[in-house]
Amino acid sequence: MLNMIKRYTPPITDYHVELYEHESPLFRFKATLFFIDSSRLRIKEYLFADGSRKYSFHWESEEGILKVRWDNAEHWLNVSTFPHHKHLYNCDGVQPSTDTALEDVLKIIKAQLVSIS
Repeated sequence: MLNMIKRYTPPITDYHVELYEHESPLFRFKATLFFIDSSRLRIKEYLFADGSRKYSFHWESEEGILKVRWDNAEHWLNVSTFPHHKHLYNCDGVQPSTDTALEDVLKIIKAQLVSIS
């Protein structure tokens, strides 16, 4: 995980790991990544003994305003990529999402940050 974070420096300027537990097959990870525009990505990822996975990648502005959150909470049965979906700033409801891994999300963020710099 940390090797991947280092591959995205820049636009990542710093990171803080709040939780890292790995005892195969269990995995729990919580971290915050900070970007060149002062936005941040809050990461929660869990792998359970039964093979299931829960994740949330919450990208927010410096002021704490949601930009995008990708997650797999099973609230949105009608989304074509259920349970995977994303919440967008200024958008009611959710959108389908096939971006389910941290690296997918980092590629999107990097492309957006490069386009504004």
